Amino acid sequence: MRVFPKFIYKVKTKEKLVALTFDDGPHPEFTVYLLDLFKKKGIRATFFVTGKNIEKHKDIIIRMIKDGHELGNHSYSHKNLIFKKKNKIKEEIEKTDMLLRELGVKGEILFRPPFGRILFAASHVLVALNKKVIMWNVPTKDYKLNDPKVILKRIYKRIKPGSIIVLHDSGIDRVGNKINRQATIIAVKALLDELPKRGYKFMTVSELINN
Repeated sequence: MRVFPKFIYKVKTKEKLVALTFDDGPHPEFTVYLLDLFKKKGIRATFFVTGKNIEKHKDIIIRMIKDGHELGNHSYSHKNLIFKKKNKIKEEIEKTDMLLRELGVKGEILFRPPFGRILFAASHVLVALNKKVIMWNVPTKDYKLNDPKVILKRIYKRIKPGSIIVLHDSGIDRVGNKINRQATIIAVKALLDELPKRGYKFMTVSELINN
């Protein structure tokens, strides 16, 4: 039996294919704006959503599925899994999977840990649940940046064929205040115009893995 789950930071390919991923949503303003933008551009992305936000915004999840986006599991409460026991970690993952299934998600549900952090307890649970853990090789740090130019600079510096880009469409700061994602929105709008000019095509994470 494996001790650690399969971690995916990027996909090996010579084709200029990339996956846009978003964490912490859905959010009634920022996620919806992104969905409108993606629909206009004919682009599909992967959203790693939390169970708590699924319960608050089921209509947005239903729209995501209808629009062809991929829904991934980002835990139920977005608490750091490093400090949780196995039974609580399992509950966090399975409850979110169940919520996604109830709203119509089919096939494999990928997992991304809150803050990108897990240790042995979470690893054992993820192996038992046969979960792929989706990380990233293009860290935008948009969770603490409010300048779209800096976010874009980080992306352009690191992007390569098979890259997985991590961005955020919701979330709170360390003291519990809701974060304004306008900088991320502006950066994404520019990205959708610029990367195709450089020959890149956007895919969901699963499409990228299975390409």
